[in-house]
Amino acid sequence: MKKKHRMTETEQQGAVFLAKADQLLSAAEQAQDGTSVYENCRAAVHNLLLAYLVAHGESEPAGADLTSAHLWEKCVARNPEIRALVPNVRLFLNDSGFVTTEEEVETMLDAANELWDFIFALIYG
Repeated sequence: MKKKHRMTETEQQGAVFLAKADQLLSAAEQAQDGTSVYENCRAAVHNLLLAYLVAHGESEPAGADLTSAHLWEKCVARNPEIRALVPNVRLFLNDSGFVTTEEEVETMLDAANELWDFIFALIYG
């Protein structure tokens, strides 16, 4: 008989961030306007970065340490392999939410989903 693995508090916290990122990506895919797509993708990426850090033993940052840019720096410091995502992450590190064309919407969605795939694989792969 196989023993059930009980999730640690850290694993549970990481799973919460992943679930939130999943919700936000789903909302982005359903959004009717570019700004909503951008904002949902941006928030999803933020949660993905948090999930990665928490899954690797970091405590959940607070205050000024909670910016996506700071989270990204911590992720890169922890695992330089994650630098492969720089072009994707750059799309979400600024406050410019101007996404006007269908092509830009697709670019945002593709970038956020690639980040999901990569980070999910780093956590569970």
